[in-house]
Amino acid sequence: MINTKKNIIKTIMPKAVLLPLTKEATNALVKGQYQHDLIPMMDFPFKVGRESRLDTNDNGLFVKLRLIRTPSKPNNDIYLINEGRDLQISKEHFQIERTSSEYILKDRGSSNGTTINDITYGGEKEVFEKVLNDGDIIKIGTNQSLFKYQFLILEDLEN
Repeated sequence: MINTKKNIIKTIMPKAVLLPLTKEATNALVKGQYQHDLIPMMDFPFKVGRESRLDTNDNGLFVKLRLIRTPSKPNNDIYLINEGRDLQISKEHFQIERTSSEYILKDRGSSNGTTINDITYGGEKEVFEKVLNDGDIIKIGTNQSLFKYQFLILEDLEN
């Protein structure tokens, strides 16, 4: 029975998460999308991009309904809200891939690049790859971006 329980935990526990470290990073999450204010990654590649279906009414900002005409997978696994004029998050910004031994962040041709541990990579549609380590700090966009997350690996934790 213990092995059955361990197998169940493996299927429902994310392999890694992006933990928001700033108010802006937390507010970028679509409310109600996840139970907790973090981004769980169950499958890879895990694609991150900007939510472009935003509108406002008397009640404030809202996300328009996504109409699916043909059964296809969305362009992103998580859509983040980037309000305001300073767009840091591209519509298709980056993806995190899992190999047998490591996690790799791959830019998807973003405009501002991605900052990992205060070093900015890519930008202006330049594509790059960077190995991610447990605890790395990722800013989506330039070093001035307030969309700051910590990459945490969960799959190697012992029970």
